[in-house]
Amino acid sequence: MSAADVPAMPSRYARAVSVTRRSTALAVVPFVASLLSLSKVRQALATNGGGITFPFPSGLPTLWTYVSLPGVVGTGPGAGPGSLALFVPLFLVGLLVTAALEAGLLGALDGRIDGTDRGFVGGVEQFTLRIVGVNLVRAAVVLVALPFVVLGPLVVVGFLLVVVLSYLTYGLPFVVVTQDVGLGDALGRTVDLATDGGEYARFGFAHLLVGALASLVLSVLVRNGGIPGILLGAAVVAVPAVFVATYGLFVFRDLGDGGRGEGVDREFDTSYGVDS
Repeated sequence: MSAADVPAMPSRYARAVSVTRRSTALAVVPFVASLLSLSKVRQALATNGGGITFPFPSGLPTLWTYVSLPGVVGTGPGAGPGSLALFVPLFLVGLLVTAALEAGLLGALDGRIDGTDRGFVGGVEQFTLRIVGVNLVRAAVVLVALPFVVLGPLVVVGFLLVVVLSYLTYGLPFVVVTQDVGLGDALGRTVDLATDGGEYARFGFAHLLVGALASLVLSVLVRNGGIPGILLGAAVVAVPAVFVATYGLFVFRDLGDGGRGEGVDREFDTSYGVDS
């Protein structure tokens, strides 16, 4: 077969759509993750109105990735040592559960792209501990900015700090999975990609803008719709969340290469008549 006979390479978007269509069963993961965020559910039920948020891509996008909720500081009568003692174990359990869900989703999708037999459970086993570390980095981003948010006049500084740190680290779960490296190596590689700009910046800011537009609608739906609004919002976001995760994997496979070329899965390899 001559080079002229080889069909054009499908776009990254087309490849991500194809994998998403073959992986719609995994949409249950972001749906369940949305409903398991009980603190977010309570916040949504306790407020109304609308809002906007500016989200960078996530390895496990959920409804709360795209819904703006007002910050709540625990200053009521329930706040104190007792509530802190309850918060810590709940936080750790939540951290482990969400990390396992994200690891399973990304691991299964990456296996689907590769054409390997690694499924959701395999992703959980292989990546959960490293994704726990990723989530701790995400929490640290919020904690670093918290003092600026509490000090009213400096809230803009805190917002900008969160944006910058979130941009520098949003690629962590994708690098961990596509390059199968530890958290330290993944952090260094992610920051390098972020400072280089290019595809990393284009994917991040494109998602930020599209996510902001989606949040205008979803925030109104969820904050005013009660339990039905939350259930509907979680269902609406579920399949697009799988697409975002899949597209992100393709982006970072292309960026990191990892010896696997342009992030081509077996479906596309066979369409070119190439043995895989």
